[in-house]
Amino acid sequence: MYNSQDKFFELVGLGTENNKWDYKRDIHISPNIAFANLLKDILAFSNSGGGWLVLGVDDNSRIIGIEKKIDPTSLGEKIISVLGEQVLFDLNYYTIHDEFDKVVGLLYVHDSDKVLVSPIDLYNEKGKPIVSEHTIYFRRNTSSIKANIDDINLLIHKVSVLGKYDLKAEDIEFLKDKKSEYSMFKEEDAFYKGEFQFSVSKFAEKLNTIYRFHQSKYTKYEIGILLGFEIAAIDEYFEGRRFPKIEHLIRAVEIFDLPHDYFFQTTVGMEKPFIHNPLITYIILEKTTGKVDLYEYGFGSAFNTIISDLARKFSHFKKWLFSERGTYKPSDRDIDSLVNENTIIFQTFEEYLLDLSNHQYNKFKQHLKIQYYKEIEKTPEENEKFLNEKIKTRLIYSNTDFVCKFISELIKTIKTSEGKIHIEYNFIYEVQNKVVRYRDYDRQNLKVEFCNRKTFDEFISSEKERD
Repeated sequence: MYNSQDKFFELVGLGTENNKWDYKRDIHISPNIAFANLLKDILAFSNSGGGWLVLGVDDNSRIIGIEKKIDPTSLGEKIISVLGEQVLFDLNYYTIHDEFDKVVGLLYVHDSDKVLVSPIDLYNEKGKPIVSEHTIYFRRNTSSIKANIDDINLLIHKVSVLGKYDLKAEDIEFLKDKKSEYSMFKEEDAFYKGEFQFSVSKFAEKLNTIYRFHQSKYTKYEIGILLGFEIAAIDEYFEGRRFPKIEHLIRAVEIFDLPHDYFFQTTVGMEKPFIHNPLITYIILEKTTGKVDLYEYGFGSAFNTIISDLARKFSHFKKWLFSERGTYKPSDRDIDSLVNENTIIFQTFEEYLLDLSNHQYNKFKQHLKIQYYKEIEKTPEENEKFLNEKIKTRLIYSNTDFVCKFISELIKTIKTSEGKIHIEYNFIYEVQNKVVRYRDYDRQNLKVEFCNRKTFDEFISSEKERD
């Protein structure tokens, strides 16, 4: 696992910096002084086995958020313009939904198979070098500093053992279990919006997806030969350090029977964004009043907002549904914070059922579990960490039928007003109004139909008779 929001919280939770990671309030590619400090860390990590810059975190491991995102392509181009060669890295951003919706990030610098140095000096405002030409930087004592003799001996050993192609440790792990957070989404928002920008790292990501998930016949070495890679550079293509030729892309499309535009569109695994799926697009539009307003908002951005909110609200519902009564009753301190999860769950669900007896309360929950059993069954367990994000991920890998049913049964209406999207949910409506509804799902027309609606008193009376 290189980069994920789980990894971000893991590194922050450790509360201290390490030779393998460094807390940064922010990073910049301009002015040049800021970039020089960033490049020094990148060189040190690449020479020292790889490592993370944890973005939006101060030296005391407090999450403060970043000011501005950096485009990975721009960072890669800036590095090439100075070093004359690419450094392999992953740069991902995540939004933490707390009181201020902070944006944070992880910059993972991969281990280099050769020693990387800058061919020029990069100076600070006083004219002293921040990065010195032809100087080896290394990570030691949680800092990026000039390599000493021990560091250099380690680098000599690392480079000397490199040579012929061989499987790396992460490749072996993928062969044991073709599933990893690294192979999941790197930029989930871009996937849901359907956005894509071709780059050498994107090519490598797709190439690895073909190798790990789309075929089992060839080794990485054999794929390189089939696509016409130079034998000595096969690793460089798979690791995003060498740009492909058109003939490589054409061969891949033909050999592996890929869509002709596979390398020029966003995908996760082999899945295309939902907004390219007409059935799922239809479901969203069918739920929307003011369809033109939705498109003026930007359908890709709207889709991402809708799915993100749906996953978050359903994660709250699922946690509440499988909790003991009173679990989410917030403390007086929590009540003052409208973004506290206990407060949100309590005020969305529990608060509306305070007048029920324990028997009535449990019967109502049992009814809801039955009505939403398919959505409950096919999403991660309620005690999973970052449940809402894992629900979003699960949707990506679910079939179209389930995604359509998920959206259709859970969402009541979607409205756009004053530049904001407002979503009503069936499960929230039923709890807050103590309404008991039974439903059928019309798969052919992608529509949920409610039937046999009962008031809560009628439902409880019928349950007593059944008991």
